[in-house]
Amino acid sequence: MQSSLQDVCAVVVSYHPDDAVLQNLALLRQQVETIVVVDNGSTAEEVAMLRERAPGNFHLIENTQNLGIATALNQGVRYAQAQKAQWVFLFDQDSSVTEGFVEQMLCFAQETPFAQKLAITVPRYFDSRYGHVLTPPGESDGTLDAATTSGSLTPMWVFEQAGLFADELFIDGVDYEYSLRVRERGWVIAECMNAVLMHSPGTPTYHSFLGRKVQAANYSPIRRYYQERNKIWVTRRYWKRFLPFMLGQFAISAKDLLKMALFEPDRGKKIRFFFRGVGHGLRGKTGAYNAR
Repeated sequence: MQSSLQDVCAVVVSYHPDDAVLQNLALLRQQVETIVVVDNGSTAEEVAMLRERAPGNFHLIENTQNLGIATALNQGVRYAQAQKAQWVFLFDQDSSVTEGFVEQMLCFAQETPFAQKLAITVPRYFDSRYGHVLTPPGESDGTLDAATTSGSLTPMWVFEQAGLFADELFIDGVDYEYSLRVRERGWVIAECMNAVLMHSPGTPTYHSFLGRKVQAANYSPIRRYYQERNKIWVTRRYWKRFLPFMLGQFAISAKDLLKMALFEPDRGKKIRFFFRGVGHGLRGKTGAYNAR
C-alpha cells in the first residue's frame, strides 16, 4: 500500500539560522505536513526568529547548547516516531527542496525493485553556486556506498531495527557510519535522480596545480578535527566489511591535507587540528571537542 504525506515527517536541524533558512522552511512546508525543527544552541534572538517568522506550523525543539548533529537528528527521529510517521526526511538548514521533491522521493522508495531492502534514499544534489551535480560514491549495481544526511529519506522501520545515529561522533562521519551500519545488514542505499535538492556543502575554492583544476574544501580547523577523528572511529568498526571504502576515505584525507597546505588560509591551525583528530581517533576519544 502506498504511503501518503500524512505518514511523513521532515526533520530540520538549525544552527544560527538566518533569513535563507526561513525561505527553505517555507518551500518544505509546501510539500510536508509534519515538520520538526531541532535548534542546536542558537541565540535567543535566532530562536525567537524561528518561532515568530517561520511559515506555517511546526514543532520546535530548543537545545540550549550545541549537542551535535547526531543527537539533534535523533531528537527529530524520536519526535517523528511519536507522531506515528512511517517515513523520515532529514535536512540541513541550508538545503532547499525543488518542486515535487517529496513526492518523487516517496514514489521512488516504494516502487524501486529493491524497495523491500531500501534503507536510505538520497536525491540528486545540485550545487547552485557552481552549477554542477554532486555525485555520491556508488557501486556497479546502481546502489550507493554511503549517503549524505541532508535530503535523505529513511523508513521508520530502519531506525527501529538498526537504531539511531551515533551520538558519540557529534558531527562529521555520522551519515557515513549509519550508511555502513545499514549496508552491513544487507540493506541498500540508492539515489532518486528525479528529485533534486539544492545543497551547497562547505565553501570550496578552485585553484590550478600542475596544470589541473583543484578544489579546496576550506573546512574550519574544528571540522578537520572531527572528520579525521571520526574516520578512525568508523574504520575500527567497519574495516573488515568495507575495507576498500575506508581506504578510499583515507586517500581523500591525504589529498585534503595536501590541499590545505598549498591553498587554504589558516593552514597551520587546520593541519594541527587534522593531526590532533588523528591522535584522538587512535586513542578512542569521542564526543564534543574539549579545547582544554
